[in-house]
Amino acid sequence: MIKPADRSDVLRTAVRDRRIELAINTATVAGLVGLKESDLAVLDIVAREGTQSPTALARRTGIHPATMTGVLARLEEAGWITRRPHAADGRRVEIEAPGFARLTDIYRDANRRLDEIAARLTREEADIVLSYLRAVTDGARAASRELRSGTAPAAPSLARAGTARGDL
Repeated sequence: MIKPADRSDVLRTAVRDRRIELAINTATVAGLVGLKESDLAVLDIVAREGTQSPTALARRTGIHPATMTGVLARLEEAGWITRRPHAADGRRVEIEAPGFARLTDIYRDANRRLDEIAARLTREEADIVLSYLRAVTDGARAASRELRSGTAPAAPSLARAGTARGDL
């Protein structure tokens, strides 16, 4: 049993372990299909969150708009995404990810493993896990947004010191 005083540290370590393993998995998958990790992140966001503009994708990922242009060009050239005119404003472009389905076979084993783990949880346990993971995701997204905007308390001092330490 985890002592209440240690709970936060133990949970933070578990989240960091998960982040490390997911980063390794992402790098492996990206390498297998000839993408950069940032390309795979953009592809995944479009596949999961739906059609988006290049500007919205740049904001969502924190990738500079000029860099996003190169990411989208690589993904389009390789057939992972398509660009189409915005329905209401033909001057704007929207990004879709029809090529994402090509990753199904690569993720099949990992998805099977996740399904097996989920099947062992009671409904109540699954609700608790989901609640915690969603809260962690929201917290990480907010922290990233603050770091990018320079409003996080440590952001200016870390940038000056050249320090790259962080809990998440």
